[in-house]
Amino acid sequence: MVDQPEYGANTGYLVDSINITFNVKLLNFDDIKGLFLDKGLSAAQLAKKYGVSKTVILEGLHKIGVKVGGGGERMTNPQNYRCKNPPYGFLIKDGKLVPNKREMKVCRLIVELVERRGFSSTATARELEAKGFKTRGGSDNWDHSAVRRIFERWQGKL
Repeated sequence: MVDQPEYGANTGYLVDSINITFNVKLLNFDDIKGLFLDKGLSAAQLAKKYGVSKTVILEGLHKIGVKVGGGGERMTNPQNYRCKNPPYGFLIKDGKLVPNKREMKVCRLIVELVERRGFSSTATARELEAKGFKTRGGSDNWDHSAVRRIFERWQGKL
């Protein structure tokens, strides 16, 4: 916090600054397009990299015909994951999805019970509770819909 000057003193304080790039035309939007589409970097990440505003990046991409917005697959790129919560079985480290060993054990068990043993989602949830597995939130109570989502994500992959 900045100390306030005494009343009547003509003293100014610099609290924050913004770097302004005046040569926006010098940006190579073909390179930026590649980073945006191929590498999955967000407009905010590109703006930080090039020292311009997010709006400059979005307008430049729009001018060269790149459709922006929506997020979708770009938000869930495993190499640049930008959603708040990772899918069950993963952690986010340095913006990348990495396997969570504890949760992967549960994922394997769910696939085993549902796919190979023919358990229903509800029966699988009861089995997880009986074996003492906790949900990501630390609860003992497993919900059949959570079991179904985990199974659908990992079916055929484990």
